[in-house]
Amino acid sequence: MKLSVGLAAALTGVATALSSDQPADVYLLQSKQSSSSDIPSLPRQIARLILLQRLSPEGQHASWDLPESISNEKAVSYLNEFGKAPQALFSNAASTNPSQLVVMLEGITADDAKTLQKSLATSGPSFRVGDAPSITANDMLLANDLPSVGVTAKNCAFDKAINPFAEQCWSGKSSVVRYDTKKDSSILVSLTENATLLKQLAANGEMETVIIAMPESSRNSKLRHWSSKPEELRRRQAEEVMTMTETDDHDPPAPTTPVQSTAPFVGNAERGTIPSCFGSQDACVKATGNCSGHGECLNKYAKADGQSAGKACFSCMCLGTKNETTGSVTHWGGRTCSKIDVSVPFWLFVGFGIAMVGTLTFAIGLLFSVGEEKLPGVIGAGVSKTK
Repeated sequence: MKLSVGLAAALTGVATALSSDQPADVYLLQSKQSSSSDIPSLPRQIARLILLQRLSPEGQHASWDLPESISNEKAVSYLNEFGKAPQALFSNAASTNPSQLVVMLEGITADDAKTLQKSLATSGPSFRVGDAPSITANDMLLANDLPSVGVTAKNCAFDKAINPFAEQCWSGKSSVVRYDTKKDSSILVSLTENATLLKQLAANGEMETVIIAMPESSRNSKLRHWSSKPEELRRRQAEEVMTMTETDDHDPPAPTTPVQSTAPFVGNAERGTIPSCFGSQDACVKATGNCSGHGECLNKYAKADGQSAGKACFSCMCLGTKNETTGSVTHWGGRTCSKIDVSVPFWLFVGFGIAMVGTLTFAIGLLFSVGEEKLPGVIGAGVSKTK
């Protein structure tokens, strides 16, 4: 009897240990589905960046937080694959970008996961979060990270949450809802009934949906944050600032040389009017989000030796970013270097148009002038009317 009880307890412990490693499945319902059959396992930090990139309006960004186990290039490739598609040049973001809905389901069991996959009629999730964090981490994600990009989690019924025209459930064109399937099992039923509608809205480019299936085992996870631990993140940021300062002291930057940028967003620029001058470099970096990662804060009136010629005036010196895939260079402008500088392509287009109009006008005028000239006398005599 004691042996059977001990064996049952051991099996229960093994099952608990195995279930605690269960990842979180993430489904992306979007117009362009991935053609790859592989299901990658992403760190929770990358999954957080993907969510914030999808939910953030144009011009607002989240902090760039990467685990040490992944490179910048790999992180950018994941963001390009699973993140929101970039806005096309000269397009209106308010009319072209689809609405973004994030549905977080907690307490998902193995049977619930099978039901969810069957209702979405997919071969599997788009990706998995290998280190699924706890409910406490979900609380902090909704309370701290989402408001930083202007999104507030709503407590709405599921039928209203999936309606992009229900303004009370949306923050602009973004919405986040959170449900506990253990407390309300009808959520999975509603999701199954509306799966076809969600896929149709995604195919039409009206609304894209991200469904995060958090396993029941993640409730007791030891991971309390979706991002790196706050103290570790502060340590990394301090090291980056020290490295940047040492680089500025020894190697002055060359503003005319395009630089490569792999981080799609670096920091938050303070809202409101950005002054044209700052009294210190730290104030400039803080207010502009380090020039949105597209430039550097430099003193306008600094001499060649680095000494200030008068009152310090730090402002953003915008640089160019080079796309490693296409080789194209994007130029940035604005006081925070957050706006794409389209002056060069604009004037090229206008100049080419004016040149073409001038050429056509000259050609048509030349044809008219040739037609109005009188024929020579010899030719005129040959065609003159006989008496």
